[in-house]
Amino acid sequence: MEPKFIKIWLGTLIPRDRSAKNVMWNLLGGAWIGMLIVLATPWYVSRLGLEGYGILGLWLMMQVMMGLLDIGMGATLVREFAKSRPVRDGTEDKRNILRTLEIIYWVAAGLLAVSLALSAGWVSTHWLKSDTLSNAAIADVLRLMAIALGLQFPCALYSNGLAGLQEQGRMNALQIMGNTLRYGSGVAVLFWRADLIWFFAVQALVAAVQTFATRGVVWGMISEVAARRPTFSVEIIRRLWRFSIGMAVTAIAAILLANADRIALSKMVSTSELGKYAIAFTATGLLHLAIQPFYRAFFPRYSELVSTGDTKRLRDEYFSSCGLMAVIIIPMGIVAWIFAPHLLLAWLGDYDQTITDVFRWLLIGITCSGLMWLPAAFQQAHGWTRLHAGMIAGALVVGAPVMVWAITIYGTIGATLIWGLHGVSDITLGLWLMHRRLLHGELLAWYRSVLLPPFLIGLPLVCLSRWLMPHGLNKWASLCWIGATGVVVIAASLFFYFGGVRKDIQPTSEAAFGE
Repeated sequence: MEPKFIKIWLGTLIPRDRSAKNVMWNLLGGAWIGMLIVLATPWYVSRLGLEGYGILGLWLMMQVMMGLLDIGMGATLVREFAKSRPVRDGTEDKRNILRTLEIIYWVAAGLLAVSLALSAGWVSTHWLKSDTLSNAAIADVLRLMAIALGLQFPCALYSNGLAGLQEQGRMNALQIMGNTLRYGSGVAVLFWRADLIWFFAVQALVAAVQTFATRGVVWGMISEVAARRPTFSVEIIRRLWRFSIGMAVTAIAAILLANADRIALSKMVSTSELGKYAIAFTATGLLHLAIQPFYRAFFPRYSELVSTGDTKRLRDEYFSSCGLMAVIIIPMGIVAWIFAPHLLLAWLGDYDQTITDVFRWLLIGITCSGLMWLPAAFQQAHGWTRLHAGMIAGALVVGAPVMVWAITIYGTIGATLIWGLHGVSDITLGLWLMHRRLLHGELLAWYRSVLLPPFLIGLPLVCLSRWLMPHGLNKWASLCWIGATGVVVIAASLFFYFGGVRKDIQPTSEAAFGE
């Protein structure tokens, strides 16, 4: 295809060039981190073993758990930065908002680091179960991990600031730099010495570099010559607290849900079994990386359109963005599920049935829940946070006890149950409740135009490719075959979507948006 045709094609789907650029930048950033994960993980496992990688998996989990301290401030910053305001007043307000939130963030980061460091001895002795690493060695690793996490935490706020300004090219460039340093230095350290102490010492240094570089960029973009000094403002906290608390509840529930599986496993199974689960979860992270670019690009865009009152364009962009996301992640999920043994064997160099089974069950739940990221962004742009938070909390309350029972009966694979419950409930009950309020009468149109086309096209094509796949292919030939299958299925889904499905979507009434 000619570059001009690609530009016109994307322009048809996404009305504004800025949105298209943001999605492309986010996909590039996601693809880059995905490549680093694919390349680095086998090396980490080979150098550290399953127990060592289990500790590393704990670190990855805690990176997500840091969001508990965000209390909705990151999403609030995105929404406030994305709103339309007069240039002068808007810029001064942005500076005061960022100064207020960054002070809270840095205090939380310090408390996080100190708390984790002080609890390292207890965690190494009473929580983790290791057959080869001493409790003292694990405690030292956890203390360095605490420093790295504390330095990394504020970077999320500054990245959200760039996302709210819809400067996601700069945001992704900084993240590409930080992730390259993070994984590159990790590989280099383990090549020199398979020691988690040195590994996390370097990670702390990289976290500091990325955080302060991102801070410098976002402050540079909202600073003005002779502008008043930004100040901490209690009035800003009063103005933003309702939305921030709503997003905080959502984030806390989401983080607990996303990590409940590994928290339970870290207590109930050995670190080697935790390592297997961490490997499978890391593999599904590639699907997350395909979902996040759309949320990052369209949450600020939805917020901007809500603030201007342009409901027609908002509705069009909502359906268009959901359709584009679906024709990418649904084929990816189908390809990964059917070719799971081949993918994991080529990636790890060895086959493990537990890793494969966990990977497949996680894919189902993550694909379904991933499709709800943009509907959630749509709700949040309207200032409505209760539904999404309630759905996540419900899945956690119901799913956690059942998950513990499933781990007891079925072992490691039982931990995936909570993801399945979350994904299925979100895409059915959650979507129905949302459309009753914000897009009344459009639920069937969403299923018909967003969900069904990539599934009905992708499943038969992937099954046919699996049936035609020659036996005895080596690692690289298998990966090429699977990659080509994914490209063909995504291209077919896009062609079908642009060829007819999207043109058939029309608003059901003038009052499609309700409150």
